[in-house]
Amino acid sequence: MLREDLKVAEAAWRGRHAAELADAAATPARCEDGLPLKVVYTPLDLEDGSADVAGFPGEFPYTRGNDATGYRRKLWTISHYAGFGSPRETNVLFRKMIDHGGVPPYMALDLPTQLGLDPDDPMAAGEVGLTGTSIASLRDWETIFDGIALESTFVGTVINAPAAVILAMHIVLAQKQGADLAKVRGNLQNDILKEFTARGNFIFPVAPSLRLVTDTVEYCARHLPSFWPLNVTGGHFAEAGADRVHEVAFAFADAFTYIERLLERGVPIDAFARNMFFLMKTNHFDLFEEAAKFRAMRRIWATRLRDRYGARDPESLKCKVLGHSGGSQMTRERPELNIARTTLACLAGALGGIQLIGLRTMDEVFGIPTEKSEMIAIGTQHVVAHETGVPDVVDPLGGSYYVESLTREFEARVQAELDRIESEGGVVRAIETGSIRREIARDAYEAQRAVERGDKVKVGVNKYRIDEVEPPRRPYKLDPAEEGRRVEDVRAVRRERDNATAMAALEELRRVARMPEGSDSNLMGPIIEAVRAYATMGEICGALKDVFGEYVERGRV
Repeated sequence: MLREDLKVAEAAWRGRHAAELADAAATPARCEDGLPLKVVYTPLDLEDGSADVAGFPGEFPYTRGNDATGYRRKLWTISHYAGFGSPRETNVLFRKMIDHGGVPPYMALDLPTQLGLDPDDPMAAGEVGLTGTSIASLRDWETIFDGIALESTFVGTVINAPAAVILAMHIVLAQKQGADLAKVRGNLQNDILKEFTARGNFIFPVAPSLRLVTDTVEYCARHLPSFWPLNVTGGHFAEAGADRVHEVAFAFADAFTYIERLLERGVPIDAFARNMFFLMKTNHFDLFEEAAKFRAMRRIWATRLRDRYGARDPESLKCKVLGHSGGSQMTRERPELNIARTTLACLAGALGGIQLIGLRTMDEVFGIPTEKSEMIAIGTQHVVAHETGVPDVVDPLGGSYYVESLTREFEARVQAELDRIESEGGVVRAIETGSIRREIARDAYEAQRAVERGDKVKVGVNKYRIDEVEPPRRPYKLDPAEEGRRVEDVRAVRRERDNATAMAALEELRRVARMPEGSDSNLMGPIIEAVRAYATMGEICGALKDVFGEYVERGRV
């Protein structure tokens, strides 16, 4: 049907159903990002030729997927975020996960580790092992991966400010195992910019923090070509309250900042961009908008990388995404329904064509998850993968008037945000002025008000509540004696190592840190040698603090 004929036909249809359509429109619907939603979408919602802009799967601009065959040839990677309080317990869990369908570990670390503190630091008291694994030295990394070959195991680590130290531990242990570094796979979160705006686990000021990220990515580009050293984490913006548009725009703004720093360093774009990827939320409200988000992300990324940064390797142009179901969407009320929420989150990621999916557990709202709930979350992905038929067709939502319209609208809104951030001086300037934090706070306020008003239904919270006496939850409980054991572990390392070698390595790290930033003063070399000498996390970060100082938030002293 010609477009003009279609306009006539649609007008006639609207006339025949005017009363029904008016009644439905009386209750306005909006997506989470504020975009008004129509009652129905038709081909007229797509601009002339816009249906063709999506292209074909596996080809620029990759809207319909990074690979021509989608999940037909290779399913998304089933990942899972996990980690218990001690390295010994984490080793047991990871070995079970690997045996249970080859699920690669994606490691949660406790707060002291994320802040570069040893277990015996007074600031770590009461927090050791509480939210994940405690890691103080290479000995802990050796314990976690005892019996696990690093050359054949993809290992993900949620670490940011001290990511270079964790990378060094991974490298040294891989060398001890006799692994070929060119084959070692894994990833680091290593996205420090979002810590200054969305999460708060920073150590050093912004400039040296960016230097550490640049150093790690440059080092991997030269020595670990299969390792993904930078996981840009839009999901943390969402967990802090950002809407879907800001989640993506802020993540891209951070990513482009890292890219520009590396290009200034002289690292070719195709030497590192192929190994960058994004961790995004998959369980915002609205299933179809989540799928449209991932489709638009691929188009924005491919266009920017090709046209502005000159990328030519198709792998650099492909926006790779690990989707996770954000913990903020889980509820303590009727917690079993969290299994349904994670199922839908997995489905959103699969319909959006992403590469890795990790799901939260139903009991994470009560503490570190139980091993049983970890296995349920992994099994949920197996159900979506093998019992829905979703993986059988590439981009099953492609061509939907609704989804294609959302994809185009979402792309435009994200691009407008990127232009705004750039015009205001970029991400570093936004950190200084607090503008990104203000936007996130505004989004979070509006979202909470929508739930309180009942505009957004949260089952079990603001609708369909069931007041019942819940049996006591039994999430993982950290042994109260574990902190004492971890303190003794790190002190034993200091007693048993060659202290002269460790102290010399730390002094060399300080010397290189004082040098101007550049390839000749890349900090990974001295950090690796400090790790090899069994210098601890706190000692290595302390040496860097001696040179760089610490970041203090605006308004705090």
